[in-house]
Amino acid sequence: MGVVAIIGAGATGLGIAWDLLLRGVEVVIVEKDEVAGGTSGRFHGLLHSGARYAVTDPEAARGCAEENAILRSIAPDAIEGVGGVFLRKKTDPLEFEDRWVDACISAGIAVTPAPLPVIHSEIPGLAADITSAYRVSDAVLEGFSLIEMLVKSIDRLGGKVLENTLATGVEAEGEAVTGLIVSRGGASQVIGCDAVVNAAGPWAGEVGRMLGGEISVRPSRGTLLIFADRRFNTVINRLVPPGNGDIFVPHKRVLIFGTTDVGQESPEPPPPARNEVVNLIKIGQEVFPDLADWRLIRAFNGVRPLYRGKDDGRSSRELSRDFVIVNHSDDGGPQGVFSVVGGKWTTFRLIGEKCGDRIAEYLNIDRACASKEVNIAPLPKKAFTPLSAIACECERVAEAEVGDASESPTKLRLRSWFAMGPCQGTFCAHRILGRRDDTGAELAELRAEREKGIFPVSWGDTAKMLAMQRSVRFQALGEPWDD
Repeated sequence: MGVVAIIGAGATGLGIAWDLLLRGVEVVIVEKDEVAGGTSGRFHGLLHSGARYAVTDPEAARGCAEENAILRSIAPDAIEGVGGVFLRKKTDPLEFEDRWVDACISAGIAVTPAPLPVIHSEIPGLAADITSAYRVSDAVLEGFSLIEMLVKSIDRLGGKVLENTLATGVEAEGEAVTGLIVSRGGASQVIGCDAVVNAAGPWAGEVGRMLGGEISVRPSRGTLLIFADRRFNTVINRLVPPGNGDIFVPHKRVLIFGTTDVGQESPEPPPPARNEVVNLIKIGQEVFPDLADWRLIRAFNGVRPLYRGKDDGRSSRELSRDFVIVNHSDDGGPQGVFSVVGGKWTTFRLIGEKCGDRIAEYLNIDRACASKEVNIAPLPKKAFTPLSAIACECERVAEAEVGDASESPTKLRLRSWFAMGPCQGTFCAHRILGRRDDTGAELAELRAEREKGIFPVSWGDTAKMLAMQRSVRFQALGEPWDD
């Protein structure tokens, strides 16, 4: 059937691997860091209904609407069907509301007007001048759960995921690619393959050049805020053209609010900026006047890999959220090399299907996509745990869930969710990592990562929490002080 090497183990790379494995194709995924270490691990958790893009990006809207329904069927354990509402304030343009309703209908997206008294009773604290409300089929996508489910499903079908493995080049015979050169553990090796897929997200431009092609990627950073309390149980969208600070997503026990859209050259997410946090809160107060009094936990940044195209001078906000598959041989590169740019978490399966179609055609494989019908392996159900066996009180993580001590602190945190709650690991980080061999270095790394998101929001109760955390760490737990 052939072997395909995929660069990047985010949602896109894993989705492509899943599609190909279901077609009987052997797959090796290489990831320079850890699984979901890039954009896929830094998003707001929204499973789009498509309504957000109905007017401005109808093709992406239709894709989101279709994939929303498919993912609810094949990965129900990773989705919380909270629904969503779009709200228009009196000062927001009525003309856009009319266009939006028509565009949703045209894209096959169900929108239902909702009585305002009901909306105000369900969502406390809303601004009094909300004049229109519509229900849509938004949901919450538990990204890290779905990543874990995909990795397990890929493993069961014989796929390989090689973390901390850097792709450095390709080998070719004649005009066709025959191998991917990688560096792993300081040693170089060649992974023999019949095709290579660049699914490196914001790094796709750099990887594309390494593979012999010019991929026009526009990295765009988005800042998001996490509030300590899940104040309502539905996704809230502002009924205006997509902009800054117009989405609220209830996620597990917290609330995520964002986002911004700022073009940048680097694929790396910079630390969140306090001025962006302040501006977001001002925008959010138009919907929730008391937003500034809500308890902030942290801020974080993600970087979107938007496809710019050739000689495209549009801003990052104007670029499509749809995806593009580039065949490097079309521009003189080796045959069998493809790059995937753009898309959303919601459409990761669709990206896998379309890329799988292209690769199957190239490899002369006559086997259709099966990922619409095959369920992604569910995770074990979480058992009740008595308080005496809890390692992280904020997120109720059991001692038994901490599991394999060989995992990196980041992977362990994202799998179990320790140190993700309001206290940001004040006690549980020391309790969980203190049993490991390299306690000091791992604790210092985790503390620095958590504080990077706390500093931009460190005023009021959050500043008090940070001061308490440092007091506990340095005075009670004896962690070393590092200026």
